[in-house]
This record gives sequence, C-alpha cells and structure tokens, in this order.
Amino acid sequence: MHLPARVLLRLAASAALLLGLLAAPLRAAQSVDFAKLAETYLAAHPVPGEDGALSMEKLVEAHFTPARVGAIDLRFPRAYLKDKAALASFKEVVTAILQVHGAWFDVVGASGAATDAARADVLELIKWLKSAKPAPEPEKAADFFGVFVGGAEQAPRVARVADGFRSGASLGLEPRGGKLQMLVVSPERRDFLELAGVFGKLEPEARGVHWNDQLLGWTEFGWNTIQVVALQYPPLKPDADKLKDGLSMNEREPTGLAQHVAQRCAVQLCWHTCDKLLDPALEIALAQALVVDLYKGNNTRSGGASRGNSVDGITAFVPGGNPNGGALPPNNADSSWRATLGADYFLKPLRAAQKAGAKLADDRSDKHTYFQIVSDDTAKRLAMRAPFFGLAARDKEVPAPEFLRDYQEFFRAYKTAFAHWLRDERGKGTKEARERFSALVKQVVEAGSAATFEEVVQEIYGLPLSSKDAAAKTLEREFCEWLSSAG
Repeated sequence: MHLPARVLLRLAASAALLLGLLAAPLRAAQSVDFAKLAETYLAAHPVPGEDGALSMEKLVEAHFTPARVGAIDLRFPRAYLKDKAALASFKEVVTAILQVHGAWFDVVGASGAATDAARADVLELIKWLKSAKPAPEPEKAADFFGVFVGGAEQAPRVARVADGFRSGASLGLEPRGGKLQMLVVSPERRDFLELAGVFGKLEPEARGVHWNDQLLGWTEFGWNTIQVVALQYPPLKPDADKLKDGLSMNEREPTGLAQHVAQRCAVQLCWHTCDKLLDPALEIALAQALVVDLYKGNNTRSGGASRGNSVDGITAFVPGGNPNGGALPPNNADSSWRATLGADYFLKPLRAAQKAGAKLADDRSDKHTYFQIVSDDTAKRLAMRAPFFGLAARDKEVPAPEFLRDYQEFFRAYKTAFAHWLRDERGKGTKEARERFSALVKQVVEAGSAATFEEVVQEIYGLPLSSKDAAAKTLEREFCEWLSSAG
C-alpha cells in the first residue's frame, strides 16, 4: 500500500526524531551534499530503459541480489559479491537471520511435524553456509544462495523455510503482518549515505529524513516497505569530509554484526507475526533478549527499528511522551549499564541501580520500584520510579536532558531484563514461563485489533501489565520484586 504524501510527511517527521536515537555526536555545521551523493550512486548504477520514472524498487531489482530468508526479504548489492570481506559479512547476516528464525519457533510455542521439519531445514542451512565456497561469477547468481557452490541444491530447503514462515504453516498460526518489508544491506558507510541520497532524490517528501546530516551517525533508515541496514558503525566522530570512514561491528565483540542484524530481524519477525499489536517497548525488549539468548550478550549501538507513530516510537526507547521536544541522544556503548555486555540480561547493573534508587526514593518504604540514573557529567543522581511500561507510563515525565542519555540506557537494560523474566523466569520455571509467554503471543495474533495488548496480558496472566500506582499488584511490580533478589 502506498500511503498518501501527507501521511508520509508526518511519518518522515517522526522518523527524523526517532532515528536521532542512532546518531553519534556530530561537530557543528556539518553539511553533506546528499543530492551529489545520489548523482554519484545513480551514475554507477544505471537502470536500462528508465526514462525518468525510476523508483527505489526498480533500482533494487536491477542492482541487488535477492535472498528469501524465512520471513525476511533480503537484498545484497551485486557490486560487492566478488569482494571476499563483504561476502563473508553477507554470510554472517544470513546466518544471524536464520538463527533468529530458529529461536522464533520457541517464541510462538510452535510444535508438530511441520515445525520439526522447518527447524531441521534452518539448522541445515546454517551448517551449509558455514563452509560454503563462492561459485564462479557470483554476481550473476539469481539469488544469494546461488552465489555459492551447491546453492542450487539448497533451493528447495530455502523455499520450504520461507514458505513455512510466510504462510505461518511452520509456526502454527496465521501471521498478522501484511506485505513484507524489504531489507536492503549496505556494507560500507559511503554506500549507505549514497543510498540515503538516492531515497531523498526519488522520494522528495522524505528528504527531511534522508537528506539529514544526522545520517552520518545512523545505522538504518527506511521508507514505505524498504529498509536499509548498514553493516558498519559510524566512526566515533563522524566527519562530512570523510564519508568512507566506518567501524567494524565486530571490533568490540566477535558477534557484533550478528547481534546488530539479529536484533533488527527479531523486530521484523514481531511485525510479521503480530503486525503492530505488541506494546512497542516490549517488542524491542523481546528482540534484545533474543540477542542475548543467541550470543550470550547484547552490545548493539542501535535501539532497533521504530514505528511511524511518534508516541509509540518514542516510548519504545524511553517511557513517556515527547522527550522535551527534541531528538533522543545516541546509545552509549561505554555506558555503565553495559558493564556485563548484557550476558546476564543486565541484571547486575539493574540491581545496583535499584539499591541506589531506594536510597533516593520519595517513598522509603518501597525498595523495589525506584532506580537511580545519573547526569551526563555523573555529578547528579535522580531516582526514577516504575511504571515504565504500557499506558500507565504513557504520560510519564521525562527527566531533564542531562539525564536523558542514562535514562535511555537504563530502559534498554530494564526492558531486556523484563522480557527475559517474563519468558524464562516467571512462575514455576522456564517451561511454564515460556508456555505462558507463547500463549500471550498467540492470543495477540488471534485477537487482532479486537483487543488491546494490555487486555490480552490481563487475560493470559490474570494481572495488568502495569499501573500508575506503583504499589499495585501488576506484572511490572512483580518483576521489580523479583529483580531485588535476583543475581
């Protein structure tokens, strides 16, 4: 569906605000000539037969190799398929996406012969990719798997996995999502910025998003059903005169690229399965927790994909409404919240913040629902009190700008730990917790728009998700009490 221009403009404004989450600090008066970047890219990527009616879809079709990886519609730039380093990173991308698909069966509680067969296919594809060697003339392959020797033999398996996820046959449910998003992979920073230039040239309504100097610090952007994902982080100090500069996502940890891609893929699987019916914060919380499940940590610098709606999009990253009317600060990879790199689902730093928060609390009788955050210069302390989820947190007051960076990092840790607790710890053990969580996801899918997410939570758990009364018995209160004795 092609949205009206007025709607796209509103979404563009929201996206510009939200994607500021991913921006690294920029020096003053940056100025990137995105129009020139677009001209450079289009000159190097001509589309024969086009007479001025070029679209992103036609450009991608002409110069990108497709890959049907489960429910994800991937596109890899053909120009990079002969580059050994780029091709190795593309294999990492597909492997990470397959791993998330393998974990998704448990998220939805899928079982039965169709699920077992799909699990086996996913594992075989991961195994085959690990040792797959490039075929001659990889840029001529019809699809990504054909880039490798033996790819043709894998075609039936690739098709089965894709068909099973897209129809829902291997998941035991009918997915709520509509048309699949196309995920365009960009291996280098200049390529990423040139694509942004092209987006703005071909979609003038989107120029507020795509011809934006903050792109120097972004790792993804999108328009309609196309998303572009970078495979390099921006440099620590982005420079408009050095557009080629980028950092390997594996520089800090060996699974950095896999974590980045897996988190993005998990959000897309949420959208595919449930459409936009999950609470936006819990949607990203689940994606972040799955990354920890798979890679024993999560140190991604991006917060995940945001929604078009400005309120829902912002509350995915910080509880409350518009954060003082401006863009949120960048994620901080050196934050104290990341001391364990997420290996413990951030329980240790959360527990420490909970203890410190109790000492700063207005209500000294409650040792569970206050958490300490610190100012940018670390000289000031502030206690923030639950609730942080759902409608109860919708109008929550956002702290002063000097606390916003730490607040964002706190919430990243908090929601990851909550998703882990709900899926793995609540009740009488992991088996019961996972069965209940899967029931929640299935009920969301079955109910559709006939019930809100919080109504489904109440039905499945017998408790509300949260309440403005922090002392009320809710799932969030129960989590905070559990956290106080965890670890």
